[in-house]
Amino acid sequence: MDWIQANWVNITAVIGGVVTVASLIVKMTPTQTDDEMLGKIMAVLKALSLAK
Repeated sequence: MDWIQANWVNITAVIGGVVTVASLIVKMTPTQTDDEMLGKIMAVLKALSLAK
């Protein structure tokens, strides 16, 4: 728990970076399956207040 508290800024930065890259990849692909998957992930992150 101490490690998480000490590195919270880095953890949230990594999560933000992963979401950003995933969003770019989703926009480049023609299928809707990955769009739905990203939507579910974003819903979870919004519930945890990690994404807007």
